[in-house]
Amino acid sequence: MELHVLGAIEALEDGRARLLGGMRPRTLLAALVLAGDRGLGQQEIRTALWGVAPPATVRAQVHTYVSRLRRALGGRAEFVRAHDGYVLRLGGVTVDYRECLRLSAQARTAFTEGRYEESSARFAEALRQWRGRALTGATEFLDQQEGPRLEELRLSLLEEKADADLGLGRGREVVDEFTKLVEKHPFRERMRAQLMTALYQCGRQADAIAVYQQGRAVLAEHLGVDPGETLESTFRALLSGSLPAPRVGSLPSVAPALTATSVGDSGARGELPSPLVDFAGRGAELALLRQWLSRPDSDVPPGPVVITGMAGSGKSVLAARAAHQNAAAYPGGCFFLRLRDASGRPRPLPTVLDELLTGLDGEPPTAHQSLEDRLWLIRQRLARGRRLVVLDHVGAGDPVDVLLSACGRSQVVITGRPRFADLPGVRLLALGALPESEAVALLTGITGRTTAASGDLHAVERLVRLCDRHPGALRAVAAQLTAKPHWTPGRLADRLADHRRNMLDLLRVGGLDVGESLRGHYAELPEPLRRALRGLTMLRSRTVSVWAAAAALQLSHGETEDVLEQLVDAHMLTVTGIEQDGTFVLGLSRLLLCVLGEEVERSEPEGAPTEVAARVLAAWRRRLREADPVTVAERDDAGAHPGDLLAGVLRSLPAEPFAGSAEFCRACVRELRAARTAQHV
Repeated sequence: MELHVLGAIEALEDGRARLLGGMRPRTLLAALVLAGDRGLGQQEIRTALWGVAPPATVRAQVHTYVSRLRRALGGRAEFVRAHDGYVLRLGGVTVDYRECLRLSAQARTAFTEGRYEESSARFAEALRQWRGRALTGATEFLDQQEGPRLEELRLSLLEEKADADLGLGRGREVVDEFTKLVEKHPFRERMRAQLMTALYQCGRQADAIAVYQQGRAVLAEHLGVDPGETLESTFRALLSGSLPAPRVGSLPSVAPALTATSVGDSGARGELPSPLVDFAGRGAELALLRQWLSRPDSDVPPGPVVITGMAGSGKSVLAARAAHQNAAAYPGGCFFLRLRDASGRPRPLPTVLDELLTGLDGEPPTAHQSLEDRLWLIRQRLARGRRLVVLDHVGAGDPVDVLLSACGRSQVVITGRPRFADLPGVRLLALGALPESEAVALLTGITGRTTAASGDLHAVERLVRLCDRHPGALRAVAAQLTAKPHWTPGRLADRLADHRRNMLDLLRVGGLDVGESLRGHYAELPEPLRRALRGLTMLRSRTVSVWAAAAALQLSHGETEDVLEQLVDAHMLTVTGIEQDGTFVLGLSRLLLCVLGEEVERSEPEGAPTEVAARVLAAWRRRLREADPVTVAERDDAGAHPGDLLAGVLRSLPAEPFAGSAEFCRACVRELRAARTAQHV
């Protein structure tokens, strides 16, 4: 016999329905089935059958319904009096609700053990127990009590099945099912995040961004809240290309290169982020990484590869891409370990080691193992077979030496802002801005139809330059264009170039915040370097000469060179040229200047920019006098304002050797004139 409550309430024997009576006997049967071994008291039965207005003969009527159900179900079900109510004992009867719970429990166990194929199948069986709207034929009172819970159970099972399907790379199936479901349930953030992941797996990143933006708008309009962590973290991972890949061992249809062969008596399981579907550029860097990583076997332990760069330069994406491309050279598996969480805080070392051990052994280590035990186990596992280990987002204070010693002879790739140049055998790859052609390809690749439809390549190139060819900023711009199809690249470029706007506001889209990542990079620096950056910012220029920096920072020439080199090492400055005296000309990113401008306003006294301008122009005048004393003497006027005097000198400058200094000198003149105007107001 079968009892159904996940649909029409009915009892079937050999496929034929038994006569259960009217609405209230059916309601009583369904309520007792859902109550299970707990049973129901008389008050609960009254509420389920009549709500708040039961008849005076309620006990007699309940007794009648129980008798009718006993006759209908024969000896297959037993209604047992318990306390003030009844418990339904169902010996060999199959109940769809209980089958659903049993199958879903099996599915969850399979999922936690990485058996995604089995998990998906079990969840599908559990969902097939539904044959329509649950509790059809029950009173409105039971439907109000239990209907929402059962519907939540069904939707949760759909979401859990989707997790297993996404782990198998079945994004297309999830898209087909969840597109309508998300429209019907717009506030279910987990479901929306899964649809985004599925679209990403199908190569539809622009559509995935649009789904996020729609959800964000719905939540703000109807609930007045921002998206929760599930949706936000999925969006950040979508933009950074770090969405989780299909787990190995269960049909890795999306990334077969991740399949790890069994090594010794332990099956290694590699886990890498999914390949970024819109990856563009970094061709030279990938070629160099291929040369370093696809080397023949050697008895000499390989030195680590360090991929370094400023915040948002695409270090993690490049490392994952290179790992995918060279995975065949590492039959023992590829592993991707993040040493910091989404907010940039270091993750506990035992947690990181446990993730690696879980990947190597297929199950987490026991809780009582010490840190030394974990390290020993990792050394033992990694000693067998060639493996690639990516240590992602490594900071200056992270235990790199400990992790390298644990990885033994495995090839290690480190991504982070420090250069780690002191590591033995290190091979260093520093990421700068993208070449313009690669930056255009990245932007158009993400936006797809949006940018192509505009047909304005000049505007796209202008956007690329305004973003300093910075990958993170380009992804933020692409997200804006995708979310706002009524914006053209030219319109967005005009907004970014508008000095009345803070361009960083336009580079904040959902969980992607370019300004915040750069502020985090700045905050990691020691205070002397932060102070130096603020001083250089007050030059009001994107190019900096050593002599001007010395005047701004009030340091000697040698001390200034040391500070500037440290800022180059920290990816805050780039070398853009060489002056005739052999000193470097350095560049500051437009994006970084926006962040540093905020820091100057917050940390420096009001007159500090004017004082810096006066010092720099005084130093420049001394250099001019040394190079061309006649010209300076002709224009020397003790009563002239320094800004007017230097403006006149600027107009008569020879092209060399001072042309490279003209930009920030003009900025200093403007600063001094503005200060004089303010004094007269």
